[in-house]
Amino acid sequence: MHGSFASIVPFIVIIPVALLTKQVILGLALGLFVGCYIEHPRPLAGLESAIAYIGRELGLSGNMSLILFLYLFGSFVGLLRVSGGVKGFSRWMEARIHSPRGAFVFTWLSSLFTCMAPDFRILTVAPIVSRVFERFRIAKEQVAFTIDVTATPLCAVVPIGTAFVAYMVGLMHTSAHHTAAASPYALFLATIPYNFFAWAMLLMGAFLTFFRFSTQVRTSTRMTGAMPDGGEVSPFPRLAHEHRGVFGLEAGAMAFPQDAAVQRGMRRREAAEEEVPDPVEALAKRAHPSVMNLVFPLALLLASTLAFTVLSGYAPGRTLVQAFVQSNAAKAMLEALVLTVVAMAVLYAVRGTPLHRIMVGFLQGGNEMMPVIVLLALIWAVSAVAADLGFAQFCQREIVQYVPRSLIIPALFIVGCLISYVLGSSFGTWAILMPLAFSLAQGGAGSLAIAAGAVFASGTFGGFVSPLSDNTVAMATVMKVPVMDYANYKLKTALIPVAACVIGYFLLGEIAR
Repeated sequence: MHGSFASIVPFIVIIPVALLTKQVILGLALGLFVGCYIEHPRPLAGLESAIAYIGRELGLSGNMSLILFLYLFGSFVGLLRVSGGVKGFSRWMEARIHSPRGAFVFTWLSSLFTCMAPDFRILTVAPIVSRVFERFRIAKEQVAFTIDVTATPLCAVVPIGTAFVAYMVGLMHTSAHHTAAASPYALFLATIPYNFFAWAMLLMGAFLTFFRFSTQVRTSTRMTGAMPDGGEVSPFPRLAHEHRGVFGLEAGAMAFPQDAAVQRGMRRREAAEEEVPDPVEALAKRAHPSVMNLVFPLALLLASTLAFTVLSGYAPGRTLVQAFVQSNAAKAMLEALVLTVVAMAVLYAVRGTPLHRIMVGFLQGGNEMMPVIVLLALIWAVSAVAADLGFAQFCQREIVQYVPRSLIIPALFIVGCLISYVLGSSFGTWAILMPLAFSLAQGGAGSLAIAAGAVFASGTFGGFVSPLSDNTVAMATVMKVPVMDYANYKLKTALIPVAACVIGYFLLGEIAR
């Protein structure tokens, strides 16, 4: 049975269940049980095997460090919100932006310290710049796109200090563990250049922001003679229905965020349309604004992460770059995060933040990361089951042998884009396709870095453009534009980068031949 058709049955279950229900966790859980019962076809043996796989993978020290990092990262963001740091920074920056170009420049520069998670960036920066851009009468879709393009695409290629890094290194840890590869973090760093979609969208976003949006705003202002407080200047047609001031979420668009990395400021509705308030958001609204409560923790986290990362990889004779590449990134990021969270709690308590508010921010913020932690645990277990069933050997024999190798990575990217668009989840897409990508790479379809980079690129696509993405929904909510119209606006912009990515992966395959 090893390496037979049975080895792909778990994924035959996972993909359609995830696509039909929009619940990746459900698909992974069913796929895990199916794989375990294929391996141990007895009433209780399959259940015992599934529990054993999960327990074994969670018990690995590297995996546990990543889980602790993810929980503490949620606590870190929760503390920022309840302390009034985000509110204080918003007011401080709003008073210092005096022109459309300055607002666009600030939007890009702010990504340097808000790229820890896409939703955190969107719901930290969007309320600031939306009010500023409104003073200059700039089209809402342009503002939303400028923020959005520096959220998911940027987070996907930042190498340290983000929720994406922890999750992506976790995927590399599992795949590297089962393929006898080198350091998971070194492998993750090697994938960054091959996330073609993220790089292409950043280039496209920079071009549109500074050579189209800004230029057309200035041109329109000169032609109409409008002042910043005059009529609206928009080089694009307004989004459909925007003139009515209506914001209606299309059926199914507002669901529990699949990525769930940071479910900021959103309200989940029950069947009876009863709103479930977010306690962190409620406390954030009542918090006293303070820039220091945001700047100090961000600076400390960045500085300590860099320091611990270099120290963990340092050895006599190694350069700074070599120390960085050879570092134990998971350990360094966890140590930096623990130090930062402790320092935040002390700082906020000294500055008068009530202790109960600090505890709510810590616990509720961490709890918001639990869907990601469960997702990652199931991925590790499914990957282990697939390896034991011979999934890599089956892919090598049945796919790599018959499909031209130069077409495998482009096809993997296209399939990933379709899955991520339907799911609206970059994390879910990576979870589904990463075992396949590593199995194909083992069979000779390309290097591990290229295959993983293509999967990361395809998930980045869906996380950025899908109308079901929590990023799209959050941005549309903040900017008060229809979700589907805004998603279609982004999709049209992303088509050229997608085509460029397909060509790029094809050329890589041809060069490898």
